[in-house]
Amino acid sequence: MPAERPVYILTFVDGGEVCLFVENLSMGGALLMCPDICESLRAGQRLSDGVLVLSGADSTNVNVIVRWQLWPRIGVQFDSISHDAAAKISQLLRSLKASLVS
Repeated sequence: MPAERPVYILTFVDGGEVCLFVENLSMGGALLMCPDICESLRAGQRLSDGVLVLSGADSTNVNVIVRWQLWPRIGVQFDSISHDAAAKISQLLRSLKASLVS
């Protein structure tokens, strides 16, 4: 993801709010950079009530399931995302693709 427009997920882990930076994003999930908490997360763990911050003021609610963990990254799958969330992710991916082509 471009450094000038960071994308991240805000969620709670063990009662504390954490910011998980998105390194790679798709319609199905994301690769997250989280060195501080990576080793405390396990495959199959559900992180509920997260907020995917796409850019500036644009965000959407997401739930994710950890699919794998290898320090300092985790791979997550979106769990039943809404149509609104899917549309916002799709729009971001289209805009990123367009910026690479031009």
